[in-house]
Amino acid sequence: MKQIGWVLLALLGAQAGAASAATQRYVVVFNQSNNLPSNAERAVQAAGGSIQGRLDAVGAVAVESSNPNFIADIEANPVVKAASLDELLLTIPERGLSALDRDAAATENNGGTITSPGADPQPMPDSLGSQQWDKMRMNSTLTGSYAVQRGRRDVRVAVLDTGAEVLPVPHPDIAPNLNFAESRSFVLPSGAYNGLAEGDPNPASWDDKVGHGSWCLSAVGAPINAIGVSGVAPNVTLVALKVLGDTGSGSFFALAAALVYAGNHHYDVASMSLSGFLQHAKHGQALVTIVQRASDYARSNGVLPIAALGNDGFNLSDGNFVQSFLNVPAELPGVVGVAATGYYNQKAFYSNYGVDATDVSAPGGSTRNYTGVPGSGAPPPPYLGIGRVLGAWSAENTDALPSNPDNYFQHCVDPDGSGVVCAYYAWVQGTSMATPNAAGVAALIISQYGDFAGNNPNKPHMSPQQVESFLQTSANNQPCPDPRTVIQGPGLLIPTATCSGASGGGNGAGYTDFFGKGIVDALKAVTLKPGQAAL
Repeated sequence: MKQIGWVLLALLGAQAGAASAATQRYVVVFNQSNNLPSNAERAVQAAGGSIQGRLDAVGAVAVESSNPNFIADIEANPVVKAASLDELLLTIPERGLSALDRDAAATENNGGTITSPGADPQPMPDSLGSQQWDKMRMNSTLTGSYAVQRGRRDVRVAVLDTGAEVLPVPHPDIAPNLNFAESRSFVLPSGAYNGLAEGDPNPASWDDKVGHGSWCLSAVGAPINAIGVSGVAPNVTLVALKVLGDTGSGSFFALAAALVYAGNHHYDVASMSLSGFLQHAKHGQALVTIVQRASDYARSNGVLPIAALGNDGFNLSDGNFVQSFLNVPAELPGVVGVAATGYYNQKAFYSNYGVDATDVSAPGGSTRNYTGVPGSGAPPPPYLGIGRVLGAWSAENTDALPSNPDNYFQHCVDPDGSGVVCAYYAWVQGTSMATPNAAGVAALIISQYGDFAGNNPNKPHMSPQQVESFLQTSANNQPCPDPRTVIQGPGLLIPTATCSGASGGGNGAGYTDFFGKGIVDALKAVTLKPGQAAL
């Protein structure tokens, strides 16, 4: 597989006065948060720039300029709130396997402090379903939520990621539920911002050549079709909004544009398995502001934004290591931040966490348990994958085959006697995987309790506040481990993690910074009784 890099996006002071006169891309946000001032173009031109893209709904523009002092010059204008280079937004790469993971799996799969993993195996409908322990853990099974609610076609979940596999042949575990007409690419074509606000509808532009987006789409809503895997909400409509290119990177302006697009179309949920660390203060202010405004805009139009917390093993609220940075979008107000858990209901060894950062948790896979020993998180037979989770993958990114068949594989089946269907699937782990699992539960909540009366396309089926309340109320509280400090293992900058209980921010009983309000549960979510969640 291509390696997708991920870095701290430290927007340092050199941005404000770059020595080079090369043309650079900038994001400029104005003081007006829901419109552009009438003199926006004049202000940009006076600072030596030209507007290449507009997001009127959030008062921001994308600019190109060769003026090395552009940021200082544009910020001197009183109508401007902030400006920044449009730095890279990156997918959160799944945590890879080492030789130790494979070697230790057979002997260490019961190490550490093991909690009851829950009821499994449970009956699953599709041919690879017996390997989907993550869906079993959430009770997304034939005897669980599938028996009560499988999702409504008029509930739409946007997945902001690397696109969907549609070429050369659409993936059979994505295409049946995918809205091709509304899917878009917001990745800059040849560096041009023009037309970005509405996205590119050409399927070739939003085809997934990475696999990450396809995995996430299948986790939310792979149909029950006896082919491969089934999603948490197998009857909902999926929309692929490509904001990350074929190397796994994109721009914050593109992310904001996709969120505005989701708001304009009144989607129900926006799932984002991506992030970037931005400085709170001046040098990252414009990027933080544009994504916050876009998220607020989407939420005000009925969209619940859900995002991954990241795979660094960081305590995002420790007030020390990452105190000057914000993990965007997961840590923004109004965005549901998701941590990852493994087979044994422990915090995944890599998962970021933190008070007020972790809202809920969901299975994302983990090859290690609290001993930190590689391979120790592997579930017992017959489960494969060494503790990772299974989903659809792109046939265009299987360059690891056949050297790593335990990562990616082709699965062929004749589901109904009419012919063999083949597609690719992958074992992966990460908060990227936990996030669409949580988004799928949110989609079920809307399907079960939403208001679908009338034909007003602008009316939210359910307020994001209600959905978030149901999501947290129905989650299974997870206590801190005993002892509270656990080993995360080799390969992480911080080797240990310490869990804390409810404190600060009014998080209430049952809250921990490892798990938030708990591990999401699809069956509980669709069987809540009146009064169990605030309406």
